Amino acid sequence: INEHPDETRESILTNIASVPLFLKCVFLINDADEMTRLLNTSLVKNVVIDKRSINVWLIAMLIGKRDIKMRAVNFFKMLSRLTILDVASSSQSRDRYSDHEIERFVRLKRDAFTAIYTMPGIFPAILALGGHQLEQLSTTRVMRYITDKAIRKDRVFIVLMFDFFASVFLLIGYRLSIEFVLNYEDENGPLEYRDRNFLTISTNGIAGYLLLKEIMTVISLYLTSRTLGKRYFKAPFNLIDIASVALLLGSSNSFHSDSHDIEGFVASFTMVLLWLRLMGAFKILNSSFSLFLYAVVEVVKEIRWFLFFLIAATFMFSDAARTVVVARGDCVNMEDDPEIMGEFCSDRLIAINVVMYAVLVGDVALDYFQSSGAMIAVFIFFTFFCIIILLNILIAIIISSYEKSRQRANELFGRARVEYAAHLRAREQFLSPKENSDFHVATYVPRVARIFLRLSYVTVSLIALASIEYGLFGAVQFLHVDGSHIIQSLSIFAVVVGVIFNAYGISFVCISLFSRYKRRNPDADVEILGRIIWVLQLGLNLFHQMLGFSTDKTLDLSSTTQLESSDDASSDGGLTI
Repeated sequence: INEHPDETRESILTNIASVPLFLKCVFLINDADEMTRLLNTSLVKNVVIDKRSINVWLIAMLIGKRDIKMRAVNFFKMLSRLTILDVASSSQSRDRYSDHEIERFVRLKRDAFTAIYTMPGIFPAILALGGHQLEQLSTTRVMRYITDKAIRKDRVFIVLMFDFFASVFLLIGYRLSIEFVLNYEDENGPLEYRDRNFLTISTNGIAGYLLLKEIMTVISLYLTSRTLGKRYFKAPFNLIDIASVALLLGSSNSFHSDSHDIEGFVASFTMVLLWLRLMGAFKILNSSFSLFLYAVVEVVKEIRWFLFFLIAATFMFSDAARTVVVARGDCVNMEDDPEIMGEFCSDRLIAINVVMYAVLVGDVALDYFQSSGAMIAVFIFFTFFCIIILLNILIAIIISSYEKSRQRANELFGRARVEYAAHLRAREQFLSPKENSDFHVATYVPRVARIFLRLSYVTVSLIALASIEYGLFGAVQFLHVDGSHIIQSLSIFAVVVGVIFNAYGISFVCISLFSRYKRRNPDADVEILGRIIWVLQLGLNLFHQMLGFSTDKTLDLSSTTQLESSDDASSDGGLTI
């Protein structure tokens, strides 16, 4: 043992790690104290970072009962927090913290992370956690590594950015079509541009691509598990993504300057959903914005019953005011104040409720409530109860909910990225001709059908890209349209975004191709080209920093060389050793 310490240690770990379901048995010990004592031993810690001990038992625990799921999450936390101090503290060797041992530890931990990432079925199992457990898991180093490895691929990140720009173009196109209806009674603009259908073709092409992606995601999740499919529809932003593009496609060419109220409502609702879709696309890229967005969602959840109570109170005082004017006969004798009493005596169902809501938000017209002493009493009680008491309670609830969301900022952002990575993997395997079994797509969808779907998806993606360029060309033409400053401003904005989109795409592709060439030809002399690529990379970095993308950096498993024990010690996600 003393002569060959490395070989002895490797032999012991090999024998322990090769015991079937060893770690699963450890994490399923009923006595929490016994399990903790065992997990604190140096031997078990070394086994935890050994990739040979990680296999399908982890999947089985992730999809098990609630208590078992929590123990699987604890395994992720333990693997993430292990440092070289944990695995070498009991050693008496002088070289236990040598460069060789540090390199070995980093390699073992990287291999363990990679073993989890490549394990078939890991993404659907993680997605099945849901709720607070998924949020806890998303902040561990293991999960950040898995998520980054899934998202930070060149082809994946460019698709992510393409979807973001597509949401921007979709919103601008729909907004322009509204202005064209107002000014020219046609959503494609002036007469000389109508036969080209710049906006109709571009928005429909982009919306069709986005809708196809959502449909494929839903089908792949549903084929894997009905629970995953149902949970997808329970997420508010997933519903927004589907509804926004579906309404846009369904309402195309259906609203004009002489449209009815229903068309106006649909168009207005579609515009709101398109804005929310853009926010949802941006939340995956920016952690700070993700916090604000999820904070709003959490606040709405917290105050839903308070809002019900506030509405009930508003209706209560509205009925009280209506009763006063009817009982006094004010609706019969309206000669003195016909305008004022007309609101309280209106035959519209919610006319008086609108008046009371106006008072609630600060539009107080005292003349409405001075017709009698009873009306004054209703006004006093309503303003004291609803404005002074209830609105202050509302402020307290919002502050408390926001503080909870702020404390969970990293968890909320991590959960959004984990869900995106899982949906991305689901679509990839749904479209892949290879026999992958991560989402069990191969079990239900024949290989020929997946090849056809892949070709269809690629075709639709190219059509969407061509639609963006066609819409950009149309925006350049709209710059010459006279008569509306809003149309010219929107056209200028569309052109600017289009130029950024094309510059970003070209730069990203050039950098990716250059990186691949350098990996294959490390000795090639490309100094001038390298300087050009450096300038392009600098431009991309500045763009990322401007939009806050730099808050999310790739997890580097080998950059950190200092001894740490904190799971959050490295701000850039470096592996703690």
